[in-house]
Amino acid sequence: MTYQYLEMGIAAVRSGSMEEAGRLLRLAIKSPEVNAPSRAIAYMWLAETTPDAAQKRSYYQQAAEADPTNAELRQRVELLLAQLQPPPPPISMPEAPPRQGTPAPAPPPPTTLPGMPPPAPTTSANPYSAYAAAPTGSTPPGGSVPISGGYNAAPGPAMPNTIQPQQIPAQILAPQTGTVMDYIVTVSGGPNGAGTGFFVSQHPIVATTRYVVGGAEQVTLEFSPGRGTAGTVLRTYSDYDLALIRLDYAPSAVMPISPMPRVPDDAPLTTVGYSGQTITGAMRPTRRVMAAYWIPTDFSALPDAGGSPLFDHNNYLVGMMTRNTSRNADHYFGLHINLIRQCIDTLVTDLASARTAYCPQCGTQSRAGGLGYFFCEVCGATMPQSLSVTRYPIPQAESYYAPANAPRCPHCQAASGFHAGKCVRCGQAATV
Repeated sequence: MTYQYLEMGIAAVRSGSMEEAGRLLRLAIKSPEVNAPSRAIAYMWLAETTPDAAQKRSYYQQAAEADPTNAELRQRVELLLAQLQPPPPPISMPEAPPRQGTPAPAPPPPTTLPGMPPPAPTTSANPYSAYAAAPTGSTPPGGSVPISGGYNAAPGPAMPNTIQPQQIPAQILAPQTGTVMDYIVTVSGGPNGAGTGFFVSQHPIVATTRYVVGGAEQVTLEFSPGRGTAGTVLRTYSDYDLALIRLDYAPSAVMPISPMPRVPDDAPLTTVGYSGQTITGAMRPTRRVMAAYWIPTDFSALPDAGGSPLFDHNNYLVGMMTRNTSRNADHYFGLHINLIRQCIDTLVTDLASARTAYCPQCGTQSRAGGLGYFFCEVCGATMPQSLSVTRYPIPQAESYYAPANAPRCPHCQAASGFHAGKCVRCGQAATV
């Protein structure tokens, strides 16, 4: 089935259904059944689904990493990266990196998948016909802001007591200063003081730290003195100290993103806070074994509660400063930009495929809450819209909370499970 996702994804690219193609190709990439050469091909085709040159670079780089022994693929990736490479941005901060122009036409992805198991029998004479070169013009035109699925999708039926989200199209922010400050916002209204947020892509989503938003569902975003808007927290990741906030505005362009999957040791780094204050430092070599998305720095102080963008010596965006510090020193860690973009892509896909609601307790998008059920299926917390209503057992909701034959609460007869000896549905003790 996994390779069928790959075939259907490539066929969707050829037919122009880019959103569906991206969803199918990501499913194939995530599967452990797909071998390295086929995963590299999937990344090459995934690059065809976006007009964002920075995102294309990221996908090409991941293709090269997936199959580093393929010399032909490596040459193709180097050619594509060279075509998409923007002019060197200015080194002075906080000058904004130059905006990327329209990328040159690139050759289509490879037409064969080495080592792929034979596909299911079809009526076509060529079982690999789905991997023919994509037609000219298959890449969607640039310059538009993709606001789809989770932002403007038509609402489906919901259970009672569901808060209906406002469906407001994103407006394009006109550049104000011509610097990197056009992509940075102030985030306030959280429990730990004001922090910084910034646009990672042309989605109307701002990235900041979980430390900044805390358990808040709504925060205030300010672009310049006296110019701001309300933001809705869509998703938080406690493990990464990352929060994603939806607003009604999107940038007219994106900051150039580093194509490198890791930051070299001792590389110069610069972070810019919402006030325009810049702090310079470097990548801090460490003997600790840690995930590739962490960037150890020698920064021992930040200008605010975190969330400021992190740049390399060429002013390419490499990550975001978090409030996570070293175990044995007051040095802060950055979060790599590739992980942030992956979190945004996953969020947009999830919002497009299912009706969800934000749970401020654990930071997830709850599918049960999106259907109007009273509790989050991830942490068991009561959804905010259900705090002031009478809660009662809903048989349709039980599949979200516990597997079949789970023990039922003797008080409310719910199978939602127990925590600390109390039912997560009604809060009463497990024993009568």
